[in-house]
Amino acid sequence: MYALAPLKVYVLDRVYQEKKCVERLERILKALGNCPEPAVITEKNLPSVMEELLQVWPPRESPGGLPVSYTRPLVFTTMELRRPRPDLKPFLKQCPSGTTLDFLKQIYGHLATAIDQHPHIRDQENNCVCWPTYNFGTIAGCSHGCLYCWQGREGKFLSVALNLEEVMEKVVRPIIEANPWNRVFRMILDGADLITFEPEYGLFDLFSRTLAEYPERYGHFHTSSSNVAWLADLKHRDRLVGVWSVSCETVASKIEFGTGKATDRFDAARLCQEMGLPIRYKFKPVIPVKDWPSEYAAAIEYALKNSRPESIGFCLYIWSTYQSMAATLPLDLLDQECVQAARQAQEEMKNSRHGPFPHESRKKIYRFLIQEVRRHSREVLLYLSTETREMWDELKEELGQDPNCYICGCSSVAIPGRKLALNPGLRYSTYHQTPI
Repeated sequence: MYALAPLKVYVLDRVYQEKKCVERLERILKALGNCPEPAVITEKNLPSVMEELLQVWPPRESPGGLPVSYTRPLVFTTMELRRPRPDLKPFLKQCPSGTTLDFLKQIYGHLATAIDQHPHIRDQENNCVCWPTYNFGTIAGCSHGCLYCWQGREGKFLSVALNLEEVMEKVVRPIIEANPWNRVFRMILDGADLITFEPEYGLFDLFSRTLAEYPERYGHFHTSSSNVAWLADLKHRDRLVGVWSVSCETVASKIEFGTGKATDRFDAARLCQEMGLPIRYKFKPVIPVKDWPSEYAAAIEYALKNSRPESIGFCLYIWSTYQSMAATLPLDLLDQECVQAARQAQEEMKNSRHGPFPHESRKKIYRFLIQEVRRHSREVLLYLSTETREMWDELKEELGQDPNCYICGCSSVAIPGRKLALNPGLRYSTYHQTPI
């Protein structure tokens, strides 16, 4: 796992009631090395713990030159799987100012268990083209410090659920069995890059073993990390598909703190490919830094000279406004023509889920990226990730895929081998007006 240096470590008292949770905790603490002695969270000391959590992070400076995100406190808990979940509002009244109900939910394991992501109706309301799929998750918060991500930029702590066997039994298996149309499931929720805690965490060993109980079911790990060597020891790694969010070097070093070099992810993917895992890339988010054409051209060339991805997707920095971009990204690092286009398009993009850059700016960049990929490969499958119907209409010939039914990076029907496992439950992407 990552060489994290948390300023504080906390353990919810109920963790110690389960042997497997304690064993998992001990493995992680041993891997962390010289981390602070864990403090036990009880109902009685919750207010003082919350006071400490509100003050301790971020630090004035990071010890030993580590990314500051590596110092984020860790809270070890268990996923609350009772329904209904206990009411935490009485606890909120006892806690200091600045405490939110979301903080308490993370401490007490009221995390998202599974989400029906990108259903047709919602995507059509948002003018977003994707595929419906189920997401699972067991951690809230991220080891990385990406500036465009709220969790990476401002999250006060990481909440790590330890009762993974129970999650597999009460969440993952029932979802798999209830949704035969979903052939590939995503392990990604709450802004977490889950493989940064492997192999000590043991999530993907359990996840792949669970998937192996069902014919032709697979799971994605979606990551910006290069921590992959542990996958070689998984008995059922054949049930996993590696999907990397990738970028150019300036974005990796100046905006995606803690992720390593941009090339590290391509090298990690190549290692996974040598292990027999399917690999896929998403240039997401594409951030138009100064000299973005040469930077992204170099990244694409490196990727395709060193690995053979099944697919490559593109998505500009979206889901934002000009104001939020200016508040979170260093504008002096960006291409000033793109910045000016976003500034001028504020009124046009104010109700769009695809801001801050207007359609024409995004299309220009997509066209360049498509052309760069085709300079090196005519075979790799290309697609747009969570883009508009209008963008697909204009670029589908250049991409070479039908937006109604295309192979992407992490859809529910994109099985290994550049194949679509279409079935009566899911025949079309959310570009299509009807889901069957």
